[in-house]
Amino acid sequence: MGVKNASSCMKMAASLIAITCVLLGITPANSQEKTYDYGMDPTIVKNPADNDLPRAQGPFHKIPKLGSLLTRGGSSDNTTFELYSSQEPQETNPMFPAGRSHLPTATIDMNPEVLARLREWAKVDGTKIRQINAYSLSMGRTIPLVWIPAKDTSQPRPVLYALGGGDGGQGENNWITRTDMVDYMRERNVHVIMPMLGAYSLYSDWETELPAQGGKQMWETFLTHELPGPLEKAIGTNGKRSLIGMSMSGATALIYATHQPGFYDSVGSLSGCGLTNSWVGRRTVAATVYNAPAGPDDPWGPMNSPQSRYNDVYINAEKLADQPNLYVFSASGTYGINDMNGPNAPKEWEKKDRRTAGFQIEAAANYCNHLLKSRTDSLGIRDNISWDFRLTGTHSWGYWQDALHRFWPIMARGFGLDGGSVPDIDTDGEITDGSSALTTNDLLSSGSVLSSEDSEH
Repeated sequence: MGVKNASSCMKMAASLIAITCVLLGITPANSQEKTYDYGMDPTIVKNPADNDLPRAQGPFHKIPKLGSLLTRGGSSDNTTFELYSSQEPQETNPMFPAGRSHLPTATIDMNPEVLARLREWAKVDGTKIRQINAYSLSMGRTIPLVWIPAKDTSQPRPVLYALGGGDGGQGENNWITRTDMVDYMRERNVHVIMPMLGAYSLYSDWETELPAQGGKQMWETFLTHELPGPLEKAIGTNGKRSLIGMSMSGATALIYATHQPGFYDSVGSLSGCGLTNSWVGRRTVAATVYNAPAGPDDPWGPMNSPQSRYNDVYINAEKLADQPNLYVFSASGTYGINDMNGPNAPKEWEKKDRRTAGFQIEAAANYCNHLLKSRTDSLGIRDNISWDFRLTGTHSWGYWQDALHRFWPIMARGFGLDGGSVPDIDTDGEITDGSSALTTNDLLSSGSVLSSEDSEH
């Protein structure tokens, strides 16, 4: 056989192998590494959340018409439709019944090679916005952190951990690109840390390890045990810390507050549903992890399991009594001023999403938060929680920008600083310098009801 014929045969064989792999659903060992960048290749500008991996489908997807609607809204797994919700609290972490104190902490690299992806999406410039790497032993990989340093670092400063939404803040819409967080927190001399690679993870410890996610998901262990000590020493904090989350991580913030109340001096939960062991909460979990891709049982096991109940804020609400300076925000889901004008108003092609997903997700979060308020009220937990319910507003950044400013005085109180009064929002949707007392059912000009018995006189 000549060289030319041999070469042709080799090409044909390679083609046949490739076709066979496609037909059989076999993925060559190195193809995923080339396709997906999970954080350490600075030459690849790709969001790991933007994947085309096949989504899990449950039995309901076969139902004519209705099935496709169920699938489109997230996982169609039948477990998401389980109606019975256990009300039995689960105070002990089933994964770590003896705690995490025996686990090692993270290794910090203050001068890593900056990822091209973070230059593109997080505007990392090496001055106002920098990158830090932290190696997580529990997850077996390096986690890039976006760091917004305090403006004046001549003395130790507090730190705000800002978690992303479904895509983990790795896309074009995040705290940096859609809010004024960079300058707002710098001017107040607060460090900000945004962890990357948490897309569709719920920032939780998962029972199931899925290779498509880049490895094991142990985010709560990482963020509350491995990271804080070494990181805060490296950037120079004063021991004061706050946590803010929105959408997916709005639920995370509430969950962390029940798991380790007081670990954060203040917690802000924006548009999240912490009732994860309920029917509606299970649907929000399913719709989120569906993009991982994963099924609703993958993070915490079946509904009503110990791990599922442990991660439900409603049934463990008594723990919130020990969380100081808790701020909970949600809107109704209907169009508001920020959906009409301003820097975060939707483009023409975005308006449909605001009317569908923007309404549905926010309405679900609002429902969850009202149920949670009823629960904490019944338990007599009032003095430490500020509830901010806007009568209009969709699941979108304009409202989270407002909420960031409204959270600041509460955050500052946790830091031992004077953050002033909670700012009003005028009828044009602009933050004003006026003040609003945090009183029960105080109807503001913005159409927002902000209540907290902690400031009643």
